[in-house]
Amino acid sequence: MPKSRAQRVLVLFIVLWIASFPALGQGQEIIILHTNDLHGESLAQIATMVAELRDIHPDLLLVDAGDLFSGTPVSSEFEGKAEETSVLTLGFNALALGNHDFDFGLDALKRSLSSGMPWLSANVLTSDGTTLVTPFFIKEVDGVRILLVGLTTPATPKMAFASNVEGLVFADPADTLREILRSQEGSYDLCIVLSHLGYGEDLLLAQRVPNITAIIGGHSHTILRNPVRIGNTLITQTGSSARYLGKITIHTEGDYRAEGELLEVLETTPPHPALKAIDDFYGAALDLEMEEIIGFAPRGFTKNGMGLLLMQALLDFSGADAALYNAGGVRSGLPQGDVSKGDVFAVEPFGNEAIVVTLTGPDVAELLAIKSVRPSDYYQGPRLIDLDRSYTIATSDFLASEGSNYPMLAKGNIVYLGSTVRQVLQQYLQNRVLDATKKEGVL
Repeated sequence: MPKSRAQRVLVLFIVLWIASFPALGQGQEIIILHTNDLHGESLAQIATMVAELRDIHPDLLLVDAGDLFSGTPVSSEFEGKAEETSVLTLGFNALALGNHDFDFGLDALKRSLSSGMPWLSANVLTSDGTTLVTPFFIKEVDGVRILLVGLTTPATPKMAFASNVEGLVFADPADTLREILRSQEGSYDLCIVLSHLGYGEDLLLAQRVPNITAIIGGHSHTILRNPVRIGNTLITQTGSSARYLGKITIHTEGDYRAEGELLEVLETTPPHPALKAIDDFYGAALDLEMEEIIGFAPRGFTKNGMGLLLMQALLDFSGADAALYNAGGVRSGLPQGDVSKGDVFAVEPFGNEAIVVTLTGPDVAELLAIKSVRPSDYYQGPRLIDLDRSYTIATSDFLASEGSNYPMLAKGNIVYLGSTVRQVLQQYLQNRVLDATKKEGVL
C-alpha cells in the first residue's frame, strides 16, 4: 500500500513536470518575425503564417526593414494606403524607413504617421535636428528589454525626388547607432537593428558597432537562407516582395544568442481572410481600368528585355541621340498573350515624366563613366563621344532630379515631353509589339 501511494505521487510529479515544458520553453526564447522590401506586394499569405506562429508565440514581435511602398499598381495608385491598412491590420511592431517609402512625398509619409504607422528611423533628421519619425523604442518581452532601432540608407537623396526629401538630413548610420547605444546604456538587455542600408553595409555596421544582437536588413534584396554572423551579431534578410518570412529565435538564457531562418511563402499557403479582404477592396478600385486589354504580345519579355524595349521607346518618342534609365525603374517583364494596362503598369509603376536633357560632350563622357560602374542601368546611344558637340538624352525627371546618380542631368537643359515614361512605353508596345499578333520578328 505505501508503495502504491508512492507510485501515485511519482506519476503526479512526472505529469506536472512534463506539463511545465511548454511554458518553460516559451519563457526561454523570444521570437521575432521580419520582412523587408515588400514594395506594395500582398501580405495575405504572410499574414496566415504570422497568425499560426502567434498561436504558438503570442508575444512575438513583427517588424519590417523598409521599402514597404512603391512597386505595384495598387501601391502607386493609392500612394501606400493599401499597404498601411495591411500593416496596421496585421499588427507590425515597427518598420524601418526605406528610400522608396519617400516615393509619394513627405505629405503621404506624414499621413501614414498620423494613421498610426510605426515607422522607425534614427538617422533621418529634419532641419531643426529632430528625427523625422520615432528613432527607437524599448519593448519588454518576458522580462527582457529589447532596444529596436531603425536606420535608413544615407543614399536616399540620390534615389528620391529632391522635393520628397527636401530639408532632411541623412546622418551616418554607425555614428547614430553608437550614440543611441551609449545614451541608452543600462536601459536595455539586447539590441535589434532594422536596417535599410543593404547587405554590404550591414556587414560593416556589425564590425563598426559591437553588441548588436541582430541586424534585420533590407535594401539590397538579398536572400540569406543561412544568416551570417559577424562576432556575436546575427545578420539576416528575406530578399523582397513577400516571398519569405524571416524568423529569429533569441535564447534568453546566457548571452542572448540569436538564430535565424527563412520561412518560404508557398503557393499552397492560403491567404488570411482579413488581409485578402483588403486586397480585394483596393484591387477592385483598379479593375475596370487596369484590366483593359491593350494588345497582344507574341512572346514574353524578361525584365531586362523590357528595359531594352524602354530604351527604344524613349528614343522613338523623343528623337533624342541617346536614352538612359535606371534599372530600379523597370520592375518586371511582360507575359506572352493578351496584355493589359495593369501589365504595363507592373513594368513601370512609378509615373516618372519623360524628358530630354541636352548635355555637352564632356558631360556625356562623364555620364558614360558613371554608367560603366552601374552595369544594370539601361543605356542606348553613342559610346564614342565628340567632346566638341552636344547630345540629347531621353530619360525621366527622376534621374534628372538633384541628388541622382547622374548629377550632370540636373544641370543640363531639360525639356518635358508631356507624357509619363509608362505612357511612352505603352504607346510603343501598342504600335510595335502588341498589334503584331501574327507577325514574326517584330523587334
